[in-house]
Amino acid sequence: MTGPGSTPLRLDTVVIGGDAAAWRSVGFTGDDRLELANGSISFDPTAISGIAGFRVHASAATEPGVIAVDGVRFEFVDTIERMHPDHPNGAFELDHVVLTTDSLDRTCASIETELGLPLKRVREVGDVRQGFHRFADDAATRGCIIEVVESSLGAAGEGATPWGLVLNVRDLDAAAERPDVGDVRDAVQPGRRIATVSRAAGLGTAVALMTP
Repeated sequence: MTGPGSTPLRLDTVVIGGDAAAWRSVGFTGDDRLELANGSISFDPTAISGIAGFRVHASAATEPGVIAVDGVRFEFVDTIERMHPDHPNGAFELDHVVLTTDSLDRTCASIETELGLPLKRVREVGDVRQGFHRFADDAATRGCIIEVVESSLGAAGEGATPWGLVLNVRDLDAAAERPDVGDVRDAVQPGRRIATVSRAAGLGTAVALMTP
């Protein structure tokens, strides 16, 4: 049986279809796995381009296995020890991953039920609705956020779709000097700044770099 135990789940890995070559070209260090303080990014060359799913740490009350959370693949895995290498672009942790959905209520309810991660808040700006969940903290750093964005682009009842991720970097201005990183601008989060990585970089999913 899979599912959340009494211990809050920690994110282990964001799985990306493809390989690490393009990521190394924009300043990440690693071969089949890019290590960060509160999770990692790994690569599956057999999967289609994009975020193929997530791995989370199985608690003592949770057996390893695979479940679908409103259509998104989550695999429960045994805890592994991570290294925290210095990435040339200054990336050190995952800030948040983004899921799009045609129904915020349905997707957030599924995250709560299947992963045991409560809905922290809902943000509404015009026609856009966003829900926020958060994985448990990992050692000395905070847990990665799951941002769920309601969109009318998908068919009703189709389920959620992983859209992209945002990583925190130590020096955003230095990271933005790389040719595949766009201009720095103010982020939605007050006091923070962000820069997107060009789709031409070939990372396989939307990626942005942000100040902590």
